[in-house]
Amino acid sequence: MVQWWRGKSFQPKEKVTEARMPGAWIVTIRSVPLRYDELRRVVESTGEARVYFGEALAYLKGEAVALLRIEATGFGWLEALHGWWQQAQKRDGIAFDVRFYIRDREFVGSFQRDRVEALVQRLRERAPRVSASTAA
Repeated sequence: MVQWWRGKSFQPKEKVTEARMPGAWIVTIRSVPLRYDELRRVVESTGEARVYFGEALAYLKGEAVALLRIEATGFGWLEALHGWWQQAQKRDGIAFDVRFYIRDREFVGSFQRDRVEALVQRLRERAPRVSASTAA
């Protein structure tokens, strides 16, 4: 029997469960669990946003969702995400939505219901920002 625990002691990775960048907007995304990895990759692809907390499968009010909490310094990632969302639906032929929230529960909008420009405007106006004192 292999004793995998012998030798080197366990060194956990640093866990980041809160936003750190001062002035960044804090946004929560919910979508279908199947798309979690792709969502995360696209959000972080522009360099304007970072997923500081994510769950590939969470249950909220009986609904299975992928959950991503994001800190963003700009909103170019939202346009990239919208382009990816349109292509994914065409490619797979399966309709799904990406919903946006602030303060984890306040619904702001979704790709199926809103235009990207309207979402960006609402998020700029309503999304909380990381203060310098909490970013330290």
